[in-house]
Amino acid sequence: MMNKTILMLSVSCMSFIAGADLCYAGFNPDDTPPVLNAAMLKSHVSTHTSHLTAAHLSSLEDIAELTLPENSGLSLPKDLGNSVFYSLPENSGRAREGFAIPPSPALNRATSPLKGEGDRIKLAAACFVTDTTDCSGNEFAGNNADEDDGGVPPGGDDYDLDNDKRCIEEGYTQTSCPEGYKPVNYCPYDNTYFEKCVAICPSNYVTCEAPYFGVGEACDGKYASCECTPCGSGYDNTTIPDGYVQDGEACLDCDGKTKYKIKPNPCDGYMDCGSMGGEAGAKTCLSGSTTKYDNCKPCPNKGTLTSCPAPFTCTYEECSGLWYKTGCQPGYNWNANTQTCTQQCSPNYQYTCSGTGYTGGSGEVCGGKYQSCTCADGYEWKDGACQKKPAEQVEWGKCNGLAKNCKIGDILYSDGTCSAQRIFGKLPIAVVVYTVGNCGQAMALNSLGNYKWGGYGTDISTLQNFNSDSAASKDFASCENTAKIIAAGNKSKYPAAWAAHEYKTEGTNAGDWCLPAAGIMTSIKDGMKLINIGYGLVSGTKIGTSSHFWSSSEYHSTDAWNSDFSYDYGLGYGYGGAKNISNEVRPVLEF
Repeated sequence: MMNKTILMLSVSCMSFIAGADLCYAGFNPDDTPPVLNAAMLKSHVSTHTSHLTAAHLSSLEDIAELTLPENSGLSLPKDLGNSVFYSLPENSGRAREGFAIPPSPALNRATSPLKGEGDRIKLAAACFVTDTTDCSGNEFAGNNADEDDGGVPPGGDDYDLDNDKRCIEEGYTQTSCPEGYKPVNYCPYDNTYFEKCVAICPSNYVTCEAPYFGVGEACDGKYASCECTPCGSGYDNTTIPDGYVQDGEACLDCDGKTKYKIKPNPCDGYMDCGSMGGEAGAKTCLSGSTTKYDNCKPCPNKGTLTSCPAPFTCTYEECSGLWYKTGCQPGYNWNANTQTCTQQCSPNYQYTCSGTGYTGGSGEVCGGKYQSCTCADGYEWKDGACQKKPAEQVEWGKCNGLAKNCKIGDILYSDGTCSAQRIFGKLPIAVVVYTVGNCGQAMALNSLGNYKWGGYGTDISTLQNFNSDSAASKDFASCENTAKIIAAGNKSKYPAAWAAHEYKTEGTNAGDWCLPAAGIMTSIKDGMKLINIGYGLVSGTKIGTSSHFWSSSEYHSTDAWNSDFSYDYGLGYGYGGAKNISNEVRPVLEF
């Protein structure tokens, strides 16, 4: 339903309005909009043409309830003293018009925007008494109205609905809220109605702004506390340095700074020229810390080696993929002309280890020299040279001579060697009669004659007494016993021991031979057959079953042990062992 009203503008209205051509159809839209006071508004509405179409405003309260929808393009209210001013948009196709109304109790509802796409400012239709056209509403706002002239087409909005119904139909259905909640979004037609209830937030709730986010449930866009997740690994830069580009999205960190992941600039179209560098005038691009070029110098092809041999140092040529020598490792001198390395040697490396008697160097070589050499057989390393060894000297009585692997019955020669068969060219001096390991004792080839043992009635305190033949048969200390007897008296007191002590042959000296101990007599009896074969090979005196030889083993003050091979143990004392009786002296040589 459309209400149409014809309003007559009096002369006083014209004199009040700023602009004498207000009622003229060609009203200038850039002029200041007219302002009407409330008294005038009840009977007068300003317009620029008889073709302005608007809805009906039945009262001052209806005008005060007008609101501007957010998408209408209309300007927001402007305070003008005690009035509120509304104006049409410049692009509406109509000349601007304006009016002002004083505040009224209904204005507290004018702060909510209109709902729906069809909302618009609704003005009463008006026309001048000077218009000659029909002002019945058909021409201005009725069924024949032209939309381009501002008319409302037939079947337009029905503005006779009451405000309660209008609020409910537009979604403003709530009229009260439970405790702890408050209303939001009032109905623009009646503030008794509102859209919904929202919780009343505690006073300590805060608004969280990026990069912080709320913790827990939200209350009217606020939270009990805010948290922030710091940027992850790799976001280490607040700026992007030269040679790098951004890698992925930026991150707003908890300190409010924007941080970036970075990666080297790929520099597409540029090359890493390595040690060659770029061609003169080539364009460059920094990729990380590497400068790349759009054109590289040509490869010099210095490389010839697939690897760097010791003791050289080399440089790898990237363009050829090969190595070339540039120097030497520590301890070597580099010769650039010959491309060789000469080892730096200490003064200890001074021997070439070549020549007669040498077999090579010992240890590491330096510059072709050694610190010492190895020598051939018969030579020894001495005083910095391989020198011929002197003939080996037998040390009799020390068990370190050359008589090794000797057996009972073998022939002992003057050079300290022994053999089972006679070796002509060597001088036999004894026959082996006792062995222990590589050591032993050999008896002289012949008897030295008959001598008294001596010292009858005298007991040598340093010499052990053996009171049984079984005990005496275990005494093999021939030279030790002899030395004690010699120390006890001169050769006139102990003639048998001194005769053995002074005996010598080629290859032996006085003091090398000894009076045999009692155990040697037992060994001779056990190996007599082999021993006599040895004596036969060298034409020596064989040992008979009745032979009596003095031993160096003492029985007591008046007797000493001697050989009596007619008995099983080959030992005897008493009548044949009295120290003042003469028996044969046949010395032995320890080897």
